[in-house]
Amino acid sequence: MYLLQGTLFSFEEWLKIESKDRLPLFFETLDLRPYVKEMKKSSPQGARGYSREAILRAFLAAPMEE
Repeated sequence: MYLLQGTLFSFEEWLKIESKDRLPLFFETLDLRPYVKEMKKSSPQGARGYSREAILRAFLAAPMEE
């Protein structure tokens, strides 16, 4: 499956946004529900009791926090 996503922000715009405001702005523009639905409901690995959407958000946010 291929998805064509338009550019959310230019690099220059992204740098102008304060770091504390970047993640909320990034995630309010994305609809993660279709991807969360496709994630496996159970796995023999990993922690239990965590929201799949929260795990996906953390996975996407990690590179932006470095």
